[in-house]
Amino acid sequence: MDSPLHRSADWDQQAHRHTPLVDPVVTVRQIGRIGLPGRIPTRIDHALVYTTRRGGFETFLSPHRPRRLSRYTAVYEVDMGVHPVRARILLPSDNDAHEFEVSVEFDWQVSDPAQFVRSGHRDVPRLLLGELEQAARAVTRGFRITDSAEAEGEVLTVVRQGKPLGEAAGLRVLWTVRLRRDEENVGHARRLQAIEHAATEEIRTQQWGAHADQERTARVHAQHEQRLQLHEYEARRIAFYRDYLAGDGIDAWAMHLAQHPEDSAKALSHLRQEQRDRLQAQMELIKEMLTKAGTEPFELEGPRRLAIEAFHAVFGQHVPAGQGPPDPDAVDPGPAVGVAPPASVPAPSLPPAEALPSSQTPPVPPAPLAGPDSAR
Repeated sequence: MDSPLHRSADWDQQAHRHTPLVDPVVTVRQIGRIGLPGRIPTRIDHALVYTTRRGGFETFLSPHRPRRLSRYTAVYEVDMGVHPVRARILLPSDNDAHEFEVSVEFDWQVSDPAQFVRSGHRDVPRLLLGELEQAARAVTRGFRITDSAEAEGEVLTVVRQGKPLGEAAGLRVLWTVRLRRDEENVGHARRLQAIEHAATEEIRTQQWGAHADQERTARVHAQHEQRLQLHEYEARRIAFYRDYLAGDGIDAWAMHLAQHPEDSAKALSHLRQEQRDRLQAQMELIKEMLTKAGTEPFELEGPRRLAIEAFHAVFGQHVPAGQGPPDPDAVDPGPAVGVAPPASVPAPSLPPAEALPSSQTPPVPPAPLAGPDSAR
């Protein structure tokens, strides 16, 4: 008979260190009635579970091994590493037409090798999923398919409060679950979400379009206000120059000076020269009328008074300081003697007049003259 040391295993998974396992028992060997001392070769993270002739189980963790094998009938080599499992199951909702899709993650490990061998289980993932389904099925029945988050929280609470998964089979298990709606319901929700997103986008587009229109209207209004302010400013400038040149009252010059203030010196010089020319002409007319011979005194009383008033009107603002208009009482009422004003009124010193270009010189209407005809 072959020695137990050299006898081949009755059952061997041919599992290596990174081989996915559903059954942690990797080999099983029968031991003959006449056992010989020796050691069965095994890895450091494996345990050996020996069955006695009376049906008991004895566990030896590495590096401990029995001295004699004669009292045992078989030996189970059990992997004690940690094994991850990723799986999906379906759990019912309150409506049989819809089921929750449950993503499950397990990390299981044999904590009691003898108890696992005694349990007789050969598919650990199926064992753990079955226990989870049994605990969670009654819970998810109370939730609608759209209430996956609430159902998930309740499942986690109920399962953790119960007996630990895999404990009866000598397993230690770390687990978690995630519930979601089924694919049909998820697709329906995504289509509704797409419609909602499109509607929201359209509403936002309209809102921002209206906002843009308001901004554009506000800009146009602001530009209009700026133009009005500019026109008002130009009008104030025109009014300023009109008041400044009130003696001649030429709007064309005022507009020209408002647009070309650099020409103000030339314009004022030109206007002063024209003003001097008109004043001289009016003085000559008044002198001629007051010194006219061959007229009765009573005939000259009215025209003379009008001439003096015209003198006041024309020269009142331009006669140099210290020289007032002639006193009408000082005029001799004799028929041949009249009071004649000075031949010329000294004008303030002005810079030499420079004529503006013909294209920029606006027409200046002549001022009304005072004469004998105006009294009639």
